[in-house]
Amino acid sequence: MATITQDKPTRSPIRIGRILLYLFLISTSLVMFYPLLFALVGGLSSQADYFRSTWFPTPSALYFDNWINFFAGRDLWQWVINTMIRVAWYIIVPATVAILCGYVFTRLKFRGRDLVFMFLLSSMMVPGIVYLLPTFIGFARFPGVGGNDIFGQGGSGFINTWPALLLPGLVNAFYIFLMRQVYQTIPRDYEEAARVDGANTIQILVRIYFPLLRSALIVLVIFQFVAVWNDYLNPLVFAGGNKEIAPIALGAQRFIKGTAIQLGRPDYPRMFAVATIVTLPIMALFIVLQRYFVQGVQGFGLKG
Repeated sequence: MATITQDKPTRSPIRIGRILLYLFLISTSLVMFYPLLFALVGGLSSQADYFRSTWFPTPSALYFDNWINFFAGRDLWQWVINTMIRVAWYIIVPATVAILCGYVFTRLKFRGRDLVFMFLLSSMMVPGIVYLLPTFIGFARFPGVGGNDIFGQGGSGFINTWPALLLPGLVNAFYIFLMRQVYQTIPRDYEEAARVDGANTIQILVRIYFPLLRSALIVLVIFQFVAVWNDYLNPLVFAGGNKEIAPIALGAQRFIKGTAIQLGRPDYPRMFAVATIVTLPIMALFIVLQRYFVQGVQGFGLKG
């Protein structure tokens, strides 16, 4: 009687290229993770332990005073509230503009549509720093506000007020492009079927397109949260003279500067602690929304 032999599965040989690739990825990950770990451990070190260290801080005991002093500051929570107001505003308004403009540039047909869209995209080629001085002058010379007359003279306009922190950047060309790309991946049959059932444009946007744009909107939320949370230059230029509306980035810098003036020297462990605390909300947001972020980035460029 013949015996049936079963072939053993053969293992694919380990390729040298794959090993080198993994070594490269691991090494680059360590290089990128090193500053984060340095800041975390450095923020838990005392001044004496930090200056005794060489290439990496080695605290003799965990020193939480740097964290406690920052959290105990009465201005911290005001900075957070001011920042979250800007975050909510700069998510709701630019997202609404992007959804509407993306629909217009994808579904509506009118003369000059593509030319207008290309002109809008061309604005992305201009560095943001170029707009800084004209925007400041426009805010400072805005007529009828901040003590200005009808010719924009005699006062400070919108400078050091909330409008200076809430008006710039409400129309974002990249987000409009992002939404347009997502709209192009959605079949028109959905909208046509809704039209047959009697739905108007607003109902179609809310009930049909909005759920399908969820991944792209998550990308927008992450980008906007990070941009507004880390925004230091605009608040410094437009509202640096009003401490009551300072956001977290500007407030943290002033906290570090005040500590250095008080001690007569830079307090590097406290700098690292503040930087770590300010970074934690961004890391938490990305961890929570990572799956949607990857889906959005992979999906919005499938069709163009």
